[in-house]
Amino acid sequence: MWRGLRGRRAGRKRGSAAVVVAALAAAGCTAYSADTSWRFAADYLDMGSAAERAAMFAAAELALFATALMARQNLNGPTGAPGAPGVLVWVITGVQVIPAYAESGTVGGTVRAFVGPVMAAMLWHLAMGIELRHRRPEAKSHGLVAVLGKELRERLLSHLGVAERNRDAAQITRDRATARAVALAARLADTAPERRTTRRGRRLNRRLAVAVARASVGVDAGQRRRLLEQLAARRHAAGLATVELPSPWADSAPDPAASALAAQVRDQMRQATEAIRRQGYPHLPHITEVSADQGVNGSDRSPERPEESDVPERTTKLSTADAQAVIESGWAAGLSVRETAKRATRAPSYVHGVFVKLDTERGRRPGAGQLALVNGQGEALPDAADS
Repeated sequence: MWRGLRGRRAGRKRGSAAVVVAALAAAGCTAYSADTSWRFAADYLDMGSAAERAAMFAAAELALFATALMARQNLNGPTGAPGAPGVLVWVITGVQVIPAYAESGTVGGTVRAFVGPVMAAMLWHLAMGIELRHRRPEAKSHGLVAVLGKELRERLLSHLGVAERNRDAAQITRDRATARAVALAARLADTAPERRTTRRGRRLNRRLAVAVARASVGVDAGQRRRLLEQLAARRHAAGLATVELPSPWADSAPDPAASALAAQVRDQMRQATEAIRRQGYPHLPHITEVSADQGVNGSDRSPERPEESDVPERTTKLSTADAQAVIESGWAAGLSVRETAKRATRAPSYVHGVFVKLDTERGRRPGAGQLALVNGQGEALPDAADS
């Protein structure tokens, strides 16, 4: 335990010493930059008075130190990032490069700029612990400079052909040679046969042979397959304009799961009906299939359309007025719902509804039994008084 405590104390001492040295170096680089600003204030800003120069020459250095402190405060705050002050540190550093080149030219200005404001900004970042990557290596910056830098880096890697990871230098060379061989082969295919024997045609053939050899397609089956696939896609690119594609505005296909569930329910209903019929109820109607095109509420399943087994052998169907007259006659004569439905060429459910409406409007017909609709069929049941 004592060894662990001594190790942690030694680590803190080593860290504190590094911070102190970094702070001293940052102060020296800031003084180096202040010397440049002193000279620049006299030579380019017309500050002849010593008091004026003493009061104004170090304004940029003080602003650099202040923004570094504010960035450190933001990093330790709830946001956990340097924010705008961290960006301003580098903006001030870029502006301080101008006096360095103005005072000492290209060579001397480079030395003054690097040792002065650039090193001061870097060392203040490290001494104060405001560098996000050093503070939290797993953190990702979403600032404008970071986003632009990441985008430029990825595009440069893609242009160089090294964007794809897990590839060695030999594989990158083979892939580049494959792409070059595809381009040369497509170009040679577009060349007329009589022009292939010219000097330019022979040079194109040699370049193609060299690219094929570098691609190692003769010994690598996978590389040869990629070469042929890329070449086929490039030579038949014109056919892409005539490929048949389904319209995105067409109606979507029915849900297979819903269709399967509906078929399962119909099978269960059919089996239940057959089981009940075998138990002594042969008068139950058969369950008819409903196609997907017909739908549940289709015109072919209208209440006014009778089942095929209920329709008598007729050549035509009665009109609505004639059917209404036949139904009223059957109601007045005391016929059953099923018999009246056959005569009116209508479904028993429709006739039963008309009978109920007539009973409500005209009263109970004399001598008629109580009508009921059982499982889609009209049956004449005796009145309660008769039983």
